[in-house]
Amino acid sequence: MQQLSFNHGRMTFCMDSFEMVANLPDQVEPRVQIHSVGSFGLNKFGFQDFETLKTMTKDETCVWIHLSGLHSDEFWKEISSLADMSDEHMKYMKNPHPRSFVEEVQDAIFWTVQKPFVSDQLDGLESVNFYLGPGILITRQFSHDDCFGNVVHNLFAQGDRIVGFGADRLAADLLASIIRSYYDVLTIGGAKLEKLQTRIIKSPGKVELDLINRAQQMVWIFLKAVWPIDTITHVLSRCKNPSISDEGKLELSYCHDEASSVLRLFETYRDMSYDIMDVYVSGIGLRTNETTKILTIIATLFLPPTLIAGIYGMNFQIPEVHLPLGYYACLTSMFGVSFGLLAWLKVKGFIDFN
Repeated sequence: MQQLSFNHGRMTFCMDSFEMVANLPDQVEPRVQIHSVGSFGLNKFGFQDFETLKTMTKDETCVWIHLSGLHSDEFWKEISSLADMSDEHMKYMKNPHPRSFVEEVQDAIFWTVQKPFVSDQLDGLESVNFYLGPGILITRQFSHDDCFGNVVHNLFAQGDRIVGFGADRLAADLLASIIRSYYDVLTIGGAKLEKLQTRIIKSPGKVELDLINRAQQMVWIFLKAVWPIDTITHVLSRCKNPSISDEGKLELSYCHDEASSVLRLFETYRDMSYDIMDVYVSGIGLRTNETTKILTIIATLFLPPTLIAGIYGMNFQIPEVHLPLGYYACLTSMFGVSFGLLAWLKVKGFIDFN
């Protein structure tokens, strides 16, 4: 599996190249957050040393270790020893990955997913790695964004109702929060698509064409991020690994249902982005038709006077010699025919003075 450098842990959409580019510096302060599920519910601890952490994994029902930033190689060796990771899976946890995937080992499971973030100025994805073992869950993100703040708040609010929660059910809650974050993308993206469609209807142009292309690329990027999550949740909900209990499989099956719903919605948005291109083409065609119509009306109004002037001025005989008022009669007939045509076009509905 291809592994990326640390600064690729968070990728943002480049407006110029329409590609995802690295968005993290080479060095980010390392942080460790530790939570456990005990007899009174969820507890939060500060990281002291690995000996204390080892004791905690033996005494508590479930220990969740959340890592962010850039940690040293020595730290990763200690974490690997604590969770009984292989060297390969330690590298998986340490580095970001270009796509989401899941991999089972004897009594543990590793998977990585992409968490979206969307704002008015910035759109992108951040890699989040999971390692689930017996009674222990390790999550790893690369920035210091509050990735699971809502989940922690809800678990604290439930109090002793979560007593007996295993690491698998906690992992399912965290995975569900990532899946639900795609709904925010759909909400914000849907509003942007509606504004873009309104703008195109009013005034289609080259800028609007670039916006359509950008919207289509963003939908594809998020769609390709959701597809593997749908597969991962399906695999996790049906795997026979001892790290996942029947209750955990049930929670993960709910996650799979949500991921499937999000996937279908993104496919709908993809179709909407193509429909907006059809609206753009129709708008350009309508504007071209309006221009052609104006030019046709001008040609229609000037054609009869041109014919009259051509016949009147053939110079076989000098008109003013035989008809002193012929010049004025010619001008009057020219204006009369033109105004008559103008009135006829107005009656037929080809011209709207309003």
